[in-house]
Amino acid sequence: MDEQTRYRATGSLFLLAVAIICLPMLLDGEGTRPMQIAPLSVPESMPEVVRLSEVAPQSDLAARVEELQAQVDADGFYTDSASRVGEPVLTLPDEQTRIWAVQVASFKDVERARKLRDELRTQGYEAFLSTLKLGDERLNRVAVGPLLSKTDALALQQTLSAEVEQEAALMAFSN
Repeated sequence: MDEQTRYRATGSLFLLAVAIICLPMLLDGEGTRPMQIAPLSVPESMPEVVRLSEVAPQSDLAARVEELQAQVDADGFYTDSASRVGEPVLTLPDEQTRIWAVQVASFKDVERARKLRDELRTQGYEAFLSTLKLGDERLNRVAVGPLLSKTDALALQQTLSAEVEQEAALMAFSN
């Protein structure tokens, strides 16, 4: 198709589109008639006010919040275990322990702890951090777990001790 024919075809299509859009508007006449909508009626009496205490059940939420505040210090650490709220709690195991973890190392520097945790994760271990508050210092513990069997935990302790070339510790795990 040569250039002149293409310009003519494009111009014709443009004029046809304008005609299709504009002619009905010009030849429509009055257009659409406005609709009459009935005014809204105002109710004679307002609905009754329902108190929240009548609808919502009683809750012990405030008491539970106060109880939790008593268990946590201003820095966000549990007062009994010195572990950070929201992180796994590692304690010394006792005869009641049902869930185990193996503490591989602890660092004051959180970046070193994260680096070791990431290395353990790339090796396929379920590694995590647990922060412990000792006075004004923070210890970032790197551990692997949780494990449901003490036998598996002891075997993992030996394996990790050999891999990191330092003694790993068997710990009780809780949330």
